[in-house]
Amino acid sequence: MKVSHKITETELCVMEVLWERSDAVATRELLELMENKGKKWKRQTLNTLLFRLEEKGVVSRTRAYVKAAMSREEILQAQTQEILDEYYGGKPVNFLIALMGSANVTAEDAAKLDALLEEIKSR
Repeated sequence: MKVSHKITETELCVMEVLWERSDAVATRELLELMENKGKKWKRQTLNTLLFRLEEKGVVSRTRAYVKAAMSREEILQAQTQEILDEYYGGKPVNFLIALMGSANVTAEDAAKLDALLEEIKSR
């Protein structure tokens, strides 16, 4: 079964706290940090969220410690690829064609797209 990197708003709250830290955090400390953010969760609630995030490969846990396994940028890239795969045959060009059919593209937008295409060609 393919793993989805889509995260809920509540899971994102946990990730925001983990991204603020570069080191692993004890789950009891994470529970306190979440309480400081206004989340009055029980330990089991946090453990359920961490389990879901771990299944998605977004966090890693070792004993009573947890840390972010993916950066915000990596999650966004994975989510974007999943959208491309699901709706656009995995091809960015199919997404752009769909986007251009429903959006007004300004000259500035077109120039940015041209610059991006030139950058891609030069790689």
